[in-house]
Amino acid sequence: MFKRTLILLIYALVGGITGIQKIMGEFPPKWYIDKYSATLINWVPGGVTISFLIIVLLELAIASLFVLALLKGEFKESQTPKFSKWGFHVSLLLFLILFFGSFLAQSYDNGFMDFGYFAFTIYLMSFFEKREE
Repeated sequence: MFKRTLILLIYALVGGITGIQKIMGEFPPKWYIDKYSATLINWVPGGVTISFLIIVLLELAIASLFVLALLKGEFKESQTPKFSKWGFHVSLLLFLILFFGSFLAQSYDNGFMDFGYFAFTIYLMSFFEKREE
């Protein structure tokens, strides 16, 4: 139960903090514009801003889903992981988007880290959803 609580809490905090920091700062920040202005994301009118907005919305959705999972007591093995399951799925979608964006910008080190986050999220999701018999 303690490990499951920590898993829910870390995803809620990371998603919430990163999403709120992005909202509170320059939108989108100059570094983001510079990084993606030479990619096909910029071919779409407003594509750089839209892509940043999608990332922020997904981060806030992740935080919200994991907070709901905590409030519903999904850290208990007797509870069905409903909100946490959605939270993991949205996390995987976000890491896939970040992975794709890193490779578009030819930032292969970041792409490798994004892949690692993706793989580790799958591991945590399977650990979290495992029920002890």
